[in-house]
Amino acid sequence: MKAVRRLFHFAASTTLGTPRSKKIITRIHHRQQLLSLLKQAIGNQTHDKRTTLLRSLLILDIDRFRQVNFSLGYMSGDLILVELANRLRAIHGCDLVVQSGDDEFVLLIYANTHDQLSQTIQSIQHVFVTSFIVMDQECFITASMGVSAVDISLATIEQALHQADQALLAAKRSGKNKLVTYNSSHVQRFSNQVQMETELRMAILENQLILYYQPRLELSTGNIICLEALVRWNHPKHGLIAPNEFIPLAEESGLILSLGEWVLREACLQKARWLEAGILNYQIAVNISPCQFQDESFSDKAIQIIEQTGIDPAFLEFEITESSIMQNMDITVAVLDKLCNKGISISIDDFGIGYSSLNYLKQFPIHCLKIDRSFVKNIHSNKDDRAITNAIIHLGHALEVQVVAEGVEEWSQLEILKETTCTTIQGYLLSPPVSAFDIEQTFHRNNNRPVMIS
Repeated sequence: MKAVRRLFHFAASTTLGTPRSKKIITRIHHRQQLLSLLKQAIGNQTHDKRTTLLRSLLILDIDRFRQVNFSLGYMSGDLILVELANRLRAIHGCDLVVQSGDDEFVLLIYANTHDQLSQTIQSIQHVFVTSFIVMDQECFITASMGVSAVDISLATIEQALHQADQALLAAKRSGKNKLVTYNSSHVQRFSNQVQMETELRMAILENQLILYYQPRLELSTGNIICLEALVRWNHPKHGLIAPNEFIPLAEESGLILSLGEWVLREACLQKARWLEAGILNYQIAVNISPCQFQDESFSDKAIQIIEQTGIDPAFLEFEITESSIMQNMDITVAVLDKLCNKGISISIDDFGIGYSSLNYLKQFPIHCLKIDRSFVKNIHSNKDDRAITNAIIHLGHALEVQVVAEGVEEWSQLEILKETTCTTIQGYLLSPPVSAFDIEQTFHRNNNRPVMIS
């Protein structure tokens, strides 16, 4: 459990106007108080002779709650927390609701059958479907959730807490806004986050990081036109570690700035090596994290790295998430214009899942829209996802920008995308992310011609 500033048990009478609690709880007292509350609740159930109940522990963490506080103010954030607590307390089967952090809740849930337990969990997830209205501002929030697998008793409370923590971490690392039930694969490679952060810092300094590349295919020609650079951690003990296991920690700790600079520099150097060898004459796409983009010196650092490595900026595309560019419109326009004036292309990643106005599309110098994979995943079976995908494609055509469908994994998805006149695809159907060596081998097997798909 992460260190927190406050913990209190919400009573059913809590109102929307309840102010921020001023009670300060230390890290040790927080854990002990939580254990005490859990023991008391389980003891009360046992005293009531409800010994046959199934019990689980669920921990939820609100996604990007810092942005809610930043955008709406801490008072509004507190009111949302109180309303959320009230909604959770109203769910049948929630025996205990504890706010264990600024944006984290611990729930002791119970039922007589596994089906009832599943229904209670679904009710908890459904809480986030309805918007929160605070000071006339409508706000939607999502949450990552971890559920313990062990049936909780007085003897297994510590084990259940550990399992729920591990499952929550797995949910956050795999994209957030989801629920994960603990299994043995969620056991951490590192004993704690401090160790992981220390080793990640060393990994950046000691070149333990490597880049993999995932191709992007132009449907009209069947040619690869771009390679997206994706970082991996080649740990000397644990082997290859996927980005979803360490990128969240890098963002939280601030290491994402130095890690992002390493990725950009290595992508530029690799492109320079390919140019010197006369192969793989494709554009390279580099992901820019929200923390990077919001750093006031980001554009200057990026341009300096490009100039130091000596490559033409036209070979680069920066993939920036939709939420990143909406923080400060004036600054965003200035930064994007500065990058574009140097010849760098701009792509909006995960397009379609944000709540921002489409007005920015005519203000920002955008070259590409990448349709979020959540729409492409069910495009062959869900008419709403198909309609949204088709609308984004037509929007891209009207704006004369490239449109990329991410996460294409099945031929049925590809056939539908062809019907919708999508210009470009990316996904495991074409190729998973592969090493620079494998990309080169594929190129040579095709007799130095562009890699194509039939």
